[in-house]
Amino acid sequence: MAAGFAWTARLAIAIVALGATACLQPPAAATAAVRPVDPASLQRLPPAQRQAHTAARACEQHDAAACERLGGAYWAGFGVKQHRFHALSLWQYACDRGVGSACEQAAAVYLAGEFVPRDRARAVVLYDHGCIAGRATACTRSGELANAADAETPAPRRAAKYLRRGCDLGDPQGCHQLGLAVIDGRGVPRDPEAGILLLRAACEGGAALGCRQLAVFHAEGSFVPKDPALRDELALRACELGDGPTCTELGVEAHERGDDATAAEFLVAACEADDARGCALLGDARALATPADGEAAGQAYARACQLGMYEACGRAAAFVGAGGIDAEQLRVLYRTACEDGALDACDYLAGMYQDGVGGAADPAAAARLYDRACVAQYADACVHLAWMGRHDHGREPLRWLERACELDEKACLVLGEVHERGMVVGSQRTAAAEAYQRGCAADSPESCYRLASAISRGVGIARDEAAAARLFLVACDAGHAEACASLALAYDKGRGVQADPISAKYYRAIACDLEPAACKATPSPGAATPAGAATPPSERAP
Repeated sequence: MAAGFAWTARLAIAIVALGATACLQPPAAATAAVRPVDPASLQRLPPAQRQAHTAARACEQHDAAACERLGGAYWAGFGVKQHRFHALSLWQYACDRGVGSACEQAAAVYLAGEFVPRDRARAVVLYDHGCIAGRATACTRSGELANAADAETPAPRRAAKYLRRGCDLGDPQGCHQLGLAVIDGRGVPRDPEAGILLLRAACEGGAALGCRQLAVFHAEGSFVPKDPALRDELALRACELGDGPTCTELGVEAHERGDDATAAEFLVAACEADDARGCALLGDARALATPADGEAAGQAYARACQLGMYEACGRAAAFVGAGGIDAEQLRVLYRTACEDGALDACDYLAGMYQDGVGGAADPAAAARLYDRACVAQYADACVHLAWMGRHDHGREPLRWLERACELDEKACLVLGEVHERGMVVGSQRTAAAEAYQRGCAADSPESCYRLASAISRGVGIARDEAAAARLFLVACDAGHAEACASLALAYDKGRGVQADPISAKYYRAIACDLEPAACKATPSPGAATPAGAATPPSERAP
């Protein structure tokens, strides 16, 4: 009772203070832009315009609620020409007159900073005014901002006070946030039992996150008894209330049970709730179905990409032309991802510009994007930029490849190949072995194989067949078929190792298993493979 009186008193004081400072008249420019018409003409207007005219005339008569409605019309361009500055001025006027929802809308504008400078402090004041006017969600938002990561000085006690007000006024999200604060003892005495009651109230009131948190607690047995059945019930309610991550988890669990039909239903719900992971998994499900649904898979991957899971952009690319997404749409996806800082997306987008995929070719734009990603330390883009400039008769391509090698030693393979083959100005065969060696040290089997090949032939480095054989073995052990075939040939000919037909056949058998073409490239003398060839030479009894 005392708390209610305190808030009523604050409301009265605020209204008096606002009345003394607020504009005496509604925003004239906003209302005058909706010119009066006679009653007969008003009835002939489309409904949206008629509503805007009615709201404008009522607003001129100091009807604050009508001013808020007119602000909404200006914001959306509903019945009037869109004008967001008019919308903001009308909402601020209505807020000054005690319309809590108008305060909340104006606060959101200042907090977003989309068409006016971001002003967090002003947003907090407006949310406070909305809360004093009895707007439950404004109270909750004020409480959230008081303890947010971007607050200059976190104020947990202030946050708890506003969250409690929001909860008391009926905002389930306020109950959810307050429940977590009470469980943790943030700004209020720690009381897990009371916190659980608040989370239950939040869940029953329709706060999906409250249901999700309770589901987690019942799954873990934290603060409440462990109860898998109740956990499932709460998770299902969270999903039904639109919590995408929970829908995704339920979909994964259904798939693990072998119920792919139910899994797909949950993943569809997750994607509709804008959960990027759910969309990506839905794409996987559609792509792997029998028969595969390329159109649905492409759409799901594209949505995951739009929601910020940028690795899904590449998966969407695989379904271009399948009906779900086209190359032009893929360009848009990669552009969005690139602008958000996904360097691999910039690299892919540059390739589309370079090759004219999804629109006109634009080599200059491609080069800028490759350069942007390369400067930001994305090695593949440096390689692609070098490839674009390899016919420019300058040393730039070599410098870009050297940068790629510095950023990712596995990219040294390309640098070594360019030096070995003399593909650009400034190439030196003596530098090839050094580049291959860096790649081999970074566990690149192909680099080890190229280095072994260069050493065995004495290309740019002193010939050393024993060292070459050791490197062929390193690459072969890493699954490189041609290295295994080369090692087999070394054992056949006794190059760098003691000639050993059994070892030769063993390594040739590995090469054939890894890649049939590799074993055909270097045939071994002798017709049959002895039984001992299935056992590594180092493991056979002497």
